[in-house]
Amino acid sequence: MRIVQVGLGGFGRDWAKNVIPQVPEVEVVGTADVFAGSREQAIAAGLTTADRCYPSVEAALEATDPEAVLVTASLVGHVPAARAALESGRHVLIEKPFAPSVAEAKELVALADAQGLTVAVSQNYRFFPAVQAVQQIVAEQTYGDLHAVVLDFRQLSGADGVAGPHHALDEPLLVDMSIHHFDLIRTVLGREVTTVDLRTWDPSWSLFSGPSEGAGLVESGPDLVTSYRASWVSSGLRTTWAGEWRMDFADAEVWWTSRGDGPEGWRSDEVRVRQGGEVATLALPTVARVDRAGSLTEFVTAIQEGREPSISGRNNLGSLATTYASVESARTRQPVQLADWL
Repeated sequence: MRIVQVGLGGFGRDWAKNVIPQVPEVEVVGTADVFAGSREQAIAAGLTTADRCYPSVEAALEATDPEAVLVTASLVGHVPAARAALESGRHVLIEKPFAPSVAEAKELVALADAQGLTVAVSQNYRFFPAVQAVQQIVAEQTYGDLHAVVLDFRQLSGADGVAGPHHALDEPLLVDMSIHHFDLIRTVLGREVTTVDLRTWDPSWSLFSGPSEGAGLVESGPDLVTSYRASWVSSGLRTTWAGEWRMDFADAEVWWTSRGDGPEGWRSDEVRVRQGGEVATLALPTVARVDRAGSLTEFVTAIQEGREPSISGRNNLGSLATTYASVESARTRQPVQLADWL
């Protein structure tokens, strides 16, 4: 599949260097970024060439005639780039968060439907062994009904005293990080979130401009609640990026964690089952392509097979709505119903 990559900042260059080469089903025929500095850095790094690097998505589309567009730009560029691609008849894969608002995301889903095209979102945490193993346990009710979930995420960002780009974000926790956890809650539990009731705050000594810690409840219907705590500034033992999960079933407790550091982060995946006094570590499935390579592969494969991808924009509306409803809940210090956002 011929693609154009839009967005060559630090994260976009990481896609170009470490992710796209893992997916031989795609061929990058052009790149684009509105910032000259980003284009120059990508060219200097050997990730693109001057003759196929353009200052706008429109110029890249006209010059290269791709089948699809990969949007790895910052959030502000997601909707304009995706809209231009869809209006020109190209499929789109977008980095998370999908869009700055649920309304804009819905607009892109409707546009893709009207054009007979696919729009998808790279919710890459889904493509890890532990996630898929626990998803199956829940779906098959291996240990009976699931009735309670605890999810804890702990990292210490800025321990070296150096602030990075995400320290300046308005919502560095909920929008930049928790969106992964909310998507996993929906995916693993196999249910839509119905209500969120969260609080966020930031210690005076942190390097963050916005709230770096949060806690609260995420309801998936009246009989299943996830107790959620997350922190970018924890002095405790760090979790993996998917966090530490404890899931209470009728017949067992399942503890699991996923997505460690580095390109082989899947090696940190682990699922343990406690029944009575016995604890067993489960064998995990093999995931051919993990993380973002899994997202890109699912996008391409779904288009080739003529089906809606599991990470479709339509599916992602629930994760995006949960994220922005959580921001609203934290702002108002009140529960928020997801039905009002979808």
